[in-house]
Amino acid sequence: MAWLFSFILAHQGDAADPELLHWIKERLDQIFGTGPWAVVALMGLVIISIPAFVVIVYLLQAKRRSAAPQPNQGTQKYEKDSMEEFHHRVR
Repeated sequence: MAWLFSFILAHQGDAADPELLHWIKERLDQIFGTGPWAVVALMGLVIISIPAFVVIVYLLQAKRRSAAPQPNQGTQKYEKDSMEEFHHRVR
């Protein structure tokens, strides 16, 4: 437990190197040639599209499950008839 406490105390408090973040931002601006609002819009689109994709997949699977026959739906009558026939033969 002491190693965890010393690890937490030794952890650097900064999120990242500010100079590195500035360099990355400049390179992205050079590559894409867009302003900061384009990045905000792109990140917003990604954030919104992930839950939307999950909901779409769920709805497709729910539709698929409701269309598929249930596992014992067609065999219940057959099993019941077979069991009655078996009991009739055993008696």
